[in-house]
Amino acid sequence: MLHKLDFTRNATVSEGYFFDSLLGLYLGSAAQAVFAQGIIHTLTEGQELPVQSPDNLCVLLQGVLTHDHGWQSPGCHFHSVMQPLKVKGAQSTVWVLDTAGADWLKPERAYLRTVLDGALNAAERAVAEATPPRDLPDPETLCDVDHPAIRRRAARLLRTTEEATAQAVFAFVQAMPYRFGNWQERASDTLARGSGMCTTKANLQVALMRACGLEAGFAEVPMEMCVLGKLMPDAWLPMMRPTVRHYFGAVRLGGRWHAADSSYNDDSMRIYLEQIPGFDYLLPARIGEGTPYSPAHSHDGLDMFDIAVVPHLHDEMSKKSRFSPMQFEALNTRLDRAQGCWQKWVGADHPDLQADEQQGGRVA
Repeated sequence: MLHKLDFTRNATVSEGYFFDSLLGLYLGSAAQAVFAQGIIHTLTEGQELPVQSPDNLCVLLQGVLTHDHGWQSPGCHFHSVMQPLKVKGAQSTVWVLDTAGADWLKPERAYLRTVLDGALNAAERAVAEATPPRDLPDPETLCDVDHPAIRRRAARLLRTTEEATAQAVFAFVQAMPYRFGNWQERASDTLARGSGMCTTKANLQVALMRACGLEAGFAEVPMEMCVLGKLMPDAWLPMMRPTVRHYFGAVRLGGRWHAADSSYNDDSMRIYLEQIPGFDYLLPARIGEGTPYSPAHSHDGLDMFDIAVVPHLHDEMSKKSRFSPMQFEALNTRLDRAQGCWQKWVGADHPDLQADEQQGGRVA
């Protein structure tokens, strides 16, 4: 059943899901106005979204839609499909905009059309950047300590003591934005990208520490999705496993292995701190001899010295992801807003960027 949406209490949840979508991220402050021009299509288990006109722009707000060649996840947008999409699970909600409709083409909608075109282009650029190469590197080559870029960066981070060097490397990697994405990536590629998730940031940290002459390795800790999920749009949470493995770097200082989890930069940590009060002591993040750092261990009351350190993550980082680049980008919207990553893909004329610059904001 199709029904025109107005901004009543019944629309609040769908509007929130649209705001958290990839398109909603790049629409910025225009998201609500564009959202109001669409129609909501609610489907229940077993129903199909009919084949859409090429002029219809769709955003999956909630649930999962499948087809013969894959699936669509929350926050992703698409145009025409060659075959119907079927609901997997109890319910799916889809926002549909007829971009050839008379109402959308009215002169007073010209600004919204321009903003929407810009948002679509920004999302396309972001997805293209997130797309891994067709031929992924051999997992055994991922911690490429001898890559020239790793060696150059390590030389800049080298200090007069092991403790100071470890802190310099930790701080450099920790400052990078935390983003979900492909994890079969060399340390040198993560360095060039300037962002990563727990596995890729740990891999870069270990490569840099080893290039500096430190003894470094990898550790893991189980993490409940009720914790990690705070970094994700709400519509994604029903799709996730209850518990996942969280990987991080470790360094030997003073003869002992220290947890040194550089996964979360300050902006992403603040998302946690807004929802988990009492952990503000975790900022600023730093390590030193006798002072390991692991937010997950702190949250669970675990000993940060009681860690099993392994030399590599070959098996874990060789696993193929079940998410497409667009799905990863849709998964990152809450993080991107907090960290400013969205600004990289919009033009200087983006109204939210202009407002941010006027208020002294930064461009990531």
